Amino acid sequence: MSLPLALAQGTIIGGHYVVGPLINSGGFGAVYRGIDTSENNRPCAIKETYDVTPMARRQGLMEAGVLFTVRNAHLPEVYDALEANGRFYLVMQLIEGRNLLDLLKSRVSGGYVGEQEPHQVANGPCSEQEVCTWLLPIMDVLQELHSRNPAIIHRDIKPGNIILTPEQTTVLVDFGLTKLYQPGQETQTLVKAVTAGFSPLEQYTGRTGPQSDIYSMAATMYLLLTNRLPPPAINRSLQDHLIPPRQLNPSLSTHMENMLLKALSIRAEDRFASMAEFARALRDPNFATAHSDATFAVTSWQAGSTVPQPGGPVSSPGYSGAQPKLTLPAPPPTPPAQKRSPAPVQRPPQVQAQWPRAQQPHGQQFAGQGGPHAQSGVAAGPGRQAQRIPTPHSAPHPFNQGCLWGIVQGILSALLILFYPREEYFYLAILMGFMFYVFAGFITTSRGGAALRGAWAGLWTGINSTLVFWCVLLVGIVVRWAQHMPKGNAEPGTAGRVWQEVFPEFLRRQTQAATNGQQGSPLLIWIIGGVVIAFVLGLLGGILGNAQFKGRLLRRQAQQP
Repeated sequence: MSLPLALAQGTIIGGHYVVGPLINSGGFGAVYRGIDTSENNRPCAIKETYDVTPMARRQGLMEAGVLFTVRNAHLPEVYDALEANGRFYLVMQLIEGRNLLDLLKSRVSGGYVGEQEPHQVANGPCSEQEVCTWLLPIMDVLQELHSRNPAIIHRDIKPGNIILTPEQTTVLVDFGLTKLYQPGQETQTLVKAVTAGFSPLEQYTGRTGPQSDIYSMAATMYLLLTNRLPPPAINRSLQDHLIPPRQLNPSLSTHMENMLLKALSIRAEDRFASMAEFARALRDPNFATAHSDATFAVTSWQAGSTVPQPGGPVSSPGYSGAQPKLTLPAPPPTPPAQKRSPAPVQRPPQVQAQWPRAQQPHGQQFAGQGGPHAQSGVAAGPGRQAQRIPTPHSAPHPFNQGCLWGIVQGILSALLILFYPREEYFYLAILMGFMFYVFAGFITTSRGGAALRGAWAGLWTGINSTLVFWCVLLVGIVVRWAQHMPKGNAEPGTAGRVWQEVFPEFLRRQTQAATNGQQGSPLLIWIIGGVVIAFVLGLLGGILGNAQFKGRLLRRQAQQP
C-alpha cells in the first residue's frame, strides 16, 4: 500500500501555519518543518496524522493534552491541534539538537549500534555521569506524569525519542503511544506497538503500567552505556540471554549494574516501585543497600580475568575498592505553567515564507518526529532515511542448528537416492552429509562461542540427518512399491520381486552385510564411524566460524579512531 502524498511546500494549515520541507514520514503520518505566521514567523514542527477515525483523533488529542498541561523544559510545547484536509495535525515546538541514537552512532566504531560483544572493550560509548545527567531530568518528568490520576504512560522511551539540545538539555518527544493508566482498569489505546529491546513483556499484551516506562528507560541506559541492545522481552521470557552490563563495559560501577538489572526484570513487580525510586537509587549509591535481593544475581567475570579501569587500577572479580561516587544534579524544579498570550493575528494577503535552505540544518530534530515511525526499532534522524537499530542475535544453539541442517540434509539425500538409485549417488549423498556437518559447525560459531560448540552441532546434524534419511527413504520406497503392485490378487512371491525391483541393489548388499548374524560388527562400526566423522567435521566448521568471528571483531577495532 502506497503512502499518501506529502504536502507541497507553502501549503497553509489552519489559516496561518505554512508547511515547509518534509522531515520524515511513515505509515501513520509525517512531520514537516513549518512557520507560524501569527507569531512573527515562529519556526515550528507540524505533525500530520493520516488516520482521522474517532480512536485516532482521541489519541492525538491525548498527546496534545499531555503536552498542553505539563510545561517543562524537558518536554516539547504544543502550540495547536487541529483537523484540516481530512488529516489531524499537531503544531509543536521546534527542538534543535540531535537524538541520543545519533549521538551513540557517532561514538561507536563503524556506526554498529547495539552489537557490542562481551569482554572486548574497557569503556562504553557513554559514561555513567553523562547518561545520568541526560536521563535523570527525564525520569523526574515521567514521575510527574505517572503521579497523575489517571497516570500517563509514555510507552515509547528509547534513544531516538530523546533529543539533546546544544545547551545539553534533554527533551523527551513523541507521545503518540501515550496511555492513561488506572490500577485495576484496562484502557484501550490506538495501537499496541512495541520496539524490540525497549518494550517490556507486558507491552506485547497491552497491559502496561508505570513499571513499563521504567523498563524502557533502563533499556535506553543499557544501550547508551554498553552499545548492546537488550534482547526482546518476549525472548527473555523464554530464555534470558541478557548480558550483565559490566561484561560489556567494565568501567561501570557495580551499583549501576545492579540498578539496571533490577529495572530490566522481566516481571513488572520485580522492578522498582516507581520512577522516583529508580531515580533516587541512581542519585544515591547508598540507596542500593535497600534493594539487595535476588534480582541482582550477576554473572561475574571468569576467575583471574582483569580489566583496566580508565584512570584507575586494574580491577578483578575480587576487587573491593570503593566505586567512584557520581556527582549528579538535583532534580530541577518544575516551572509553573505559564499562560501564553497569543499575539494579534496578522494575515497578509499573500503569505511569503522565507526558508533558510531547502533542507533543515544538520543535526536538527523536531518534536514528535517519532510518531510516523511507531514500527519496531525505527528512529528517524534529521533529513535522512529512518535508521533501524539492529537487534543483536545470540549465538545459535548447537542442537537447534543440528536439527535444522540435519533435516535438510536427510531429506535431500533421501530424494537423491530415490530418484537416482545407483551406488555412485549413494556416496555423493554421504559426501553431501560431510559438507553439512562442516556448515552446521561454521554457522553455530560464526557469531561467537568456542569451536567445540561447532563439534556438537555437527554431531547433532549427523544424528538427525541419519534418522530423517531413513524415514524419508522408506516412505518413498513404500510409495514406489504400491505403484508396482499388480491389481487384484497377487501371486505368491510378488511382494519379494517388487521389493527387489524397487530397493536399490547396493543398499540391499550393505543392509545384508550389516545385519548378518556372522557379521554383526559392520553395523556398529558404521554407527561409531559416522558419529566420530560428524563430530570432527563439525569441530572443523566451528574452528572456521570462530576464526571469522574474531577476524570481524579485529577489523572493527582497527576502524576505531
